[in-house]
Amino acid sequence: MVSPSFPRPIGTGNVLLIMFLAVSGLAAQTQKSAGSQTTSSLARAIERTETEGRNAILPPHVSDLLGISPDKKEVPVKQLMLMGEPIRGFEVSTVKPNDVVIWVESRAQQQTTYYLMSRRGTLRRVLAVIEGTGHPRQPTKDDQTAFAKEKQRWVDQLAPKNP
Repeated sequence: MVSPSFPRPIGTGNVLLIMFLAVSGLAAQTQKSAGSQTTSSLARAIERTETEGRNAILPPHVSDLLGISPDKKEVPVKQLMLMGEPIRGFEVSTVKPNDVVIWVESRAQQQTTYYLMSRRGTLRRVLAVIEGTGHPRQPTKDDQTAFAKEKQRWVDQLAPKNP
């Protein structure tokens, strides 16, 4: 004879586990959404640069020091600029679209800082050109902070949340 099967009552430990998993899932989804918004805004900024940017070049010495043209050749890019003090630029390589460069040039200080990032927004390398001499380096914590501000400035400019 087969006895009917009834669902077993959920114990207190199981209820807590279920609640924990539900809250964890919501938190992960919220983080994913926030990260996706930033990534999609950056993607829109890059796409806008590719379609609206002017044809320009990244000079051979800069592309070499950033490590994106080891044969010391200029790199064709699509470029958008903001004139003023400092002058700011946002460039996407037309040869290797994963190479995106943000730069800030202060003529008063005779200094330009270049930030090489991926299309996903990961800072890969920093180049400081001071009085004509290039100093490439792996990003420091200060570089990461300055880069985040510059990247956000361009995202706000090119892919505003409320156009």
